[in-house]
Amino acid sequence: MIVCLCHAVRDRELDAAIADGAESVEDVGRQCGAGTGCGACIPEIEDRLERAGRACDRGAAGDCPRDLVSVRSRLQSEPRDAA
Repeated sequence: MIVCLCHAVRDRELDAAIADGAESVEDVGRQCGAGTGCGACIPEIEDRLERAGRACDRGAAGDCPRDLVSVRSRLQSEPRDAA
């Protein structure tokens, strides 16, 4: 299944990046590109990181990498396009 449409990253590539040590959305982006485009795949990346025990606490911005907090804030404040 494709997780990131911007960079055509499949779920197995995302899982491999996490298995190879990615601990944040930024790490995943550096390894396979997912999460570096429109941002629509970031929730899926966060879910997979969380399941792997590598994600920051979503409710505690102080525990999250600064880049992730800024991306999350921007995505939450931007209006969604009606597609």
